[in-house]
Amino acid sequence: MKSSTSIFTKIVGVFLLILGLALAGGGAYLISLGGSWFYLPAGLAMAACGIGFFRAKAWTFYLSLALLVCSLIWAFAEVGTDFWQLVPRTVAFLVVFLLAALCSPVLTNKAGRPALPKMASVIVSLIAVVSLVAIFANMFRVHPEVEADASAGPAKVIDQAAEDNSGDDWTAWGRNTLGQRFAQFKQINTDNVKDLKVAWTYRTGDLAIDGAEYQTTPLKVGDTMYMCTPLSKVIAIDATTGKEKWRFDPQAKVFESDKTWKRCRGVGYADLDQLPANNPTSGGIAATPVSSAATCRKRIIETTIDARIVALDAETGKLCEDFGNGGYVDLTLNMPADAKGGQQGSYNVTSAPLVADGVIMVGGRLNDNLTIGEPGGVVRGYDVVSGKILWAWDAKRGASDSSPLPAGETYPLETPNFWGTAAYDPKLGLAYFPTGNQTPDFWTGNRHPYSNEYNDAVVAVDLKTGKERWHFRTANIDQYDYDVSSQPILFDLPGKEGQKTPVLIQLTKRGEIFVLDRRTGQPVIPVENRKVPTDVMPGMQVADTQPFSAISVGTTPLKESDMWGASIFDQLYCRIQYKQMRTGGPFTPLTDKQRTLIYPGYYGGFNWGGGALDMSTGTLIVNDIRMAQWGQFIKREEADRRGLKATTEGEYSEQLGTPWGVERGMFMSPLGVPCFKPPFGSMTAIDLTTGKTRWQVPVGTIKDAPIHGVAPGLSIPLGMPTMGGPLVTKGGLTFFHGSLDYFVRAFDNNTGKELWRGQLPVGGQGAPMTYMGKDGKQYMVVVAGGATRTGTNDNRGDYVIAYALP
Repeated sequence: MKSSTSIFTKIVGVFLLILGLALAGGGAYLISLGGSWFYLPAGLAMAACGIGFFRAKAWTFYLSLALLVCSLIWAFAEVGTDFWQLVPRTVAFLVVFLLAALCSPVLTNKAGRPALPKMASVIVSLIAVVSLVAIFANMFRVHPEVEADASAGPAKVIDQAAEDNSGDDWTAWGRNTLGQRFAQFKQINTDNVKDLKVAWTYRTGDLAIDGAEYQTTPLKVGDTMYMCTPLSKVIAIDATTGKEKWRFDPQAKVFESDKTWKRCRGVGYADLDQLPANNPTSGGIAATPVSSAATCRKRIIETTIDARIVALDAETGKLCEDFGNGGYVDLTLNMPADAKGGQQGSYNVTSAPLVADGVIMVGGRLNDNLTIGEPGGVVRGYDVVSGKILWAWDAKRGASDSSPLPAGETYPLETPNFWGTAAYDPKLGLAYFPTGNQTPDFWTGNRHPYSNEYNDAVVAVDLKTGKERWHFRTANIDQYDYDVSSQPILFDLPGKEGQKTPVLIQLTKRGEIFVLDRRTGQPVIPVENRKVPTDVMPGMQVADTQPFSAISVGTTPLKESDMWGASIFDQLYCRIQYKQMRTGGPFTPLTDKQRTLIYPGYYGGFNWGGGALDMSTGTLIVNDIRMAQWGQFIKREEADRRGLKATTEGEYSEQLGTPWGVERGMFMSPLGVPCFKPPFGSMTAIDLTTGKTRWQVPVGTIKDAPIHGVAPGLSIPLGMPTMGGPLVTKGGLTFFHGSLDYFVRAFDNNTGKELWRGQLPVGGQGAPMTYMGKDGKQYMVVVAGGATRTGTNDNRGDYVIAYALP
């Protein structure tokens, strides 16, 4: 027995000696970079413990205790009581102490006495084990970043009758053209949501593979739900039973140059009988009189991945032959020849169109980072009856002219594009759309003045004419692909004196939330222009200030102590990587000499999924992504030598026509976990009447998130990157299913507490929707095709799932 114990302590000793020397070596290097001094002495102490174990010395126990105490003091001094930050800083040293406590009866001094008697060894070991178990148990508990104030009570109701007259349907991508994603239904509420069950499941037959993703939010009109698949097929489903009524396949062509990007986020709906008899336009091209449309009185409007508008009869699924050319409008007209999918460029549409007051409003998606000379980002309005183009807005002409181009002319190249979904205020007659920036995203040297004027902006235009009313930039000379992609949210914000201001809420990838007067574009909640770094490479354009809103989520710049990891060792690695980067804060320019930290990352903040607004309380509820990234310019010859594969969104992009390619990636540790503190995605409730955050909780567990291709299977709620958007109801609930694990969740609007979760067959990326069925039941629906862009067919799906109370 004594011999086996001796062998064990020697093995532990060698192991700790190696780990300690590695920690000390890394710590010495970190010090040379100007980083923390803790890791060097901690590593030396761990190595000394290894020697003590090998030699079975009693002082090993006391040194391990001192190491643990010092690590606790250091950890609390650096990060306070932040649980997830404390874990990698202390657990390794707690394990060393536990081993020393367990072995203390055989760790002896010169007189042969043990470090601890057996009984004391058992007690101390038990304390260490309980501490480890407590830490492990706390890993499965949600740790809010902002706790709801219980003493404040529920959110104040500012409009008891909000949306009470909005009907039983969901007729636009954001439920209405205001983009609010709010439903007044209360049948499912905080008291009974725990009883929610699957009512029906439908499968489309189009599996989300080969670059396809289900990011769609269905519509519901009358007794029918309408949705689209990643290949632009349109399907009508009985909203009560889940049975298919019809489907239409436009035979969308997938171009070789764009074969990995197949999305359809939603369709639009138009009821011609609800339009004025003549559907007038105030100037511009006269729209077709509604009375001339004998068929297709109710229309489903889709924009396809091969750049067409399709109009279908909502009842039958047949083409509306009087629309465009036999039911189709070609969006590549007046676009460059290679817009149809040439070797260097493509143009398509992935987001839901805005369909309102007789107008179909569309933008388009362009390839990022391949080359200069990409198609332009024109935004166009079409007559919903005839398909005739009414107007065209592009950044080069801006407010000066919105007339469509004659045949044979081409819209300007490289202008910032609009690839999300617009919002519309029927009282003002204004449509609002967000823009991206001129491609390539990371090299700004070729930017046109008009591109800089309209990059990452919100633009307000007259829906009937396309005439610009105002625009507001959320960034100046965007260097980081901070496209503004989420649908604007329109709301009448109450003031202290009882007056209401019509505002537009624009979420951005930067995590900034801009609240503007939608009549003028002027900020309602303060915006400050702050100085940012300007030390750019020769030829780059740069802005010396950037706008920052008084409301934001996840925007605090990262510092060295924010570096994280699954253990003390990869945390040290991450700190070294951080110190080797350029880390000057937001908008620190890229160089070719070293990596630059990009935070917030260019996937978000807030991506295309947008947010939701509780209209009854004025509470904005948003999910975000918190992923730090890095970027570095690289010569294309060097990229070829290293065998880097060029893609638009991967780790290397050529940026042809500019002096440099760009290499970029996620800021990750060798273990495959982020190098920065959790959460990596959260749900946040913000009271717009005060600007205060009511609560903020991490969303999603690591259960189904692959790390080096393996899903951990543990429901640890770190908070994972989120896609899609939330749904808010007057039942006091927020529904969400865009996390990396396979669940749909319901949160309490007042506290952020998770009240219910439903297991999904695969993850999801869209936003839930809800409606009242003809049977009097409230249904909540999600579409689940897979949580991430990568993976095997095992985590891909084609599910439409409706939930209701039993």
